[in-house]
Amino acid sequence: MARSEKRHPALTGERRPVIGVRVRRSSRSPRAASWRPAPHAVLEDVVLPCTWPELERLAQIATGWARARMYVRDLGGAEPDQRLVLCLRGAPGAVQVEGPLTPVADTLTARIRDAALRVAAVHRAAGHPQQAQLWRTRARRILKGSSAPAVAGACGPPRPGCAPAHLGRRRAG
Repeated sequence: MARSEKRHPALTGERRPVIGVRVRRSSRSPRAASWRPAPHAVLEDVVLPCTWPELERLAQIATGWARARMYVRDLGGAEPDQRLVLCLRGAPGAVQVEGPLTPVADTLTARIRDAALRVAAVHRAAGHPQQAQLWRTRARRILKGSSAPAVAGACGPPRPGCAPAHLGRRRAG
């Protein structure tokens, strides 16, 4: 099955972690999205993606290890089901989520970890212990990523008033 043909588990009725995003629609498709209240926007439950590369990147953004924007797009369900999915840049029909991520970052990180643990449970129930262990390890990495530097020697996510050590130094010479 090609990547574009894969269906999101939420379309099959499986419960998936969601995060609240305020969305303004025009003719059933998202026109604008925001983490905070916005004119003519309605709070919607946006489903998290189901692939590890997307979940990992979203976790890096939520924990402050990476800087990038988040987007929402139609999940592609049947006509009455107008669910949205959180995604990264480049997805067709994606609309950027405006506003600061800080107020929802901890919640988003927890929901991403929950999504990874749910995949581990599905693999465990299907009799795939190696895959289940892999997804539990990924969930643990998300938990550790929110509190410890991702790279040995890294100073961690930027904090107000704390510039990295390499900034502000003059080169000898």
